[in-house]
Amino acid sequence: MVTSFASVSFTPSPRSASWCFLLLEHLDEFATLAWYLVADGKLVEDTLVRTIAKLYMTAFESSIPALAYSQAKDVLIAQAIAVLSDARREENENRFFRPEPFGSLPDHPRLAFMLRLIIRSSEAEVAKFLGVSPSEVKGLVKHAIDRLSVVPPISEATGCYDA
Repeated sequence: MVTSFASVSFTPSPRSASWCFLLLEHLDEFATLAWYLVADGKLVEDTLVRTIAKLYMTAFESSIPALAYSQAKDVLIAQAIAVLSDARREENENRFFRPEPFGSLPDHPRLAFMLRLIIRSSEAEVAKFLGVSPSEVKGLVKHAIDRLSVVPPISEATGCYDA
């Protein structure tokens, strides 16, 4: 599952250079989006590497910059979900039982919450990314909100009440 920069070889081409420039122009935004979705530095790196590899195989439409940006964002979201899925599958193979930390959200509700309420994707877009129906997206977001609303504040869990 682990992808590194060394394991991905790119042959420079005008198309890949165009994608490279677009990704560099929006690097902070794309890295932040990847972080929101996978919440792990190594997985962010894997997501960006996979995104670059996927985009380099995709035609770059330079006449419509918004379309190229949207394509890059969609590929990044899809790759983040794939990286997260691979990481979870690998974790499950390597551990017999690992309880979920208190206050954490399962991947689907967390991804639905982040994509819908933080990234502001439409229900249809979130449904497409997660492979669920739009009505299931509503349920996943509601589950995330319900679960987050019963979690005590961090200050209560750590015993730190000063600001």
